[in-house]
Parts: sequence; C-alpha cells; structure tokens
Amino acid sequence: MCDLTIPDLSLLNPVTNCKVSLPSLPGTASTLVWASLDPVQAEDYAVCLLGYVWTPAPRTFSAFLQPGEVKWTIINQGSYQSCYYKGMYIHANNISNSLEIYDVATQTLREGPVFPTLGLSYLVVSAGQVIGVLKYDNTRVPVHRCQFEIYRLEIGTDEKRPSSAKISNIGDQILFLNSVNGFSISAYCFEGLRGNFIYFMKLTRNGFDDGICYVLARYDIEAGTAEVLPFPPVTQHGMWFLPSLRYA
Repeated sequence: MCDLTIPDLSLLNPVTNCKVSLPSLPGTASTLVWASLDPVQAEDYAVCLLGYVWTPAPRTFSAFLQPGEVKWTIINQGSYQSCYYKGMYIHANNISNSLEIYDVATQTLREGPVFPTLGLSYLVVSAGQVIGVLKYDNTRVPVHRCQFEIYRLEIGTDEKRPSSAKISNIGDQILFLNSVNGFSISAYCFEGLRGNFIYFMKLTRNGFDDGICYVLARYDIEAGTAEVLPFPPVTQHGMWFLPSLRYA
C-alpha cells in the first residue's frame, strides 16, 4: 500500500453549517484532536490532527496549522494529549513521562517538564496556563469513585527549568473533557455554572445490550467527588461543542 493524500479536510460548524476548507494532508487516516486554543478568544487558534501512515512502516504523526496557512506543519510524533499555547505545540510523551514542546517560530523540539505521576490523560489551556489532567477511571470504577489530579505545567525558558506542580483549585474555570481532549471556560461567561468543576463522559458497563455506554458526569475538584447528571446514556462518547469559533 502506498501513502494516500487526504484531499477533503474541513472544519464544520454543526450549528451554522458553515464550512472552512483545510489543506490536503498526506496520510491514510486522520483524527481531529482539537481545533481551538481558547473557545472564548478564538482569534488565536490552531487545528491539530493526529495522522497515520502505513508505509514504509506504520507510524503516527501530528499535523497542525493556524489561520491563513496553506501547508500543515508536521511533527513525526503523535499524541492525543496535546495543545497549542503561545506559538508552541505541546504534547505528552507517555513513554518518557514528560512533555515535548515544538516551537513553531524556530521549528525546534525540546523536552518539557517531567510528570510526578503516570502519563497524563489531557493537556488543556486554562486561564492562560497549561494544565495537565490525570483521570483515574475505567469501566469497573463507579462514577462516585472517579478521581482527577490536576497539574500546572511551567514550560520553562532558557534561564528557568520546566516544572510541574499539583494544584487543587482552578478558580472560576470549568473543564469539559471528552475521551481524548477538552477545553476550559470561565464560569463567569455562563449563567448557572460554577467554577472549579470538571464535566466529563463516563464510560460504564450499564444500559445497553453490548454492556458499554457513556453517561454525563460532573466532578467537584474541591470536594473530590463525582456525580451522574440527568442526561440519557449514549453508546458513543461524542464531543463537547462550544459554538464560538468565529472562523467556523
């Protein structure tokens, strides 16, 4: 099999049905990882895809671009745990238990902070900072026993070493997490919502013939407790959507 080119890539707003065409991408398959740095201030965003090629040997790569660009920037590593922050593409290397940081301007790759725990589940830009989220969950864990750990990640400079610190409060921010990625918003922007919470889709073994479904759940970061919210179980995990990306 030879490498194919994926010719028809686009962003689609499911509310307005507005479509933004994207450049073609070499590869045999691709998965949208994320499409915005900040859902509220969408002027500075990047589209990131996780791509796969099968010849001459199977490998995964990451590709991303910013508004106005006509060619994808490709990095020969791929990770769902990634984000775009101030001109840097950051992704988790769960083999070395550290972050890798790609500087878009200089096109250089450097190592970021090492996690003080096992591999991160999510990387999210929240209130101008990069935070890493570790989720303790599987189909055998009931919702009320789900746990999250949150780390503030300092990217570092030439004079300062990268570091990470566990935190127990994200202020008025709310995290929305799906199976592979998520985003953060301020509760101030949305009446009726409270900060310092995580909304997530919980994989469980109840409700359907094949024994697997997702339920909507909420985690109170301060209390360290989770609860199921009144939402019908679904067989697909879905994706959170905040219709404020002006370009889409």
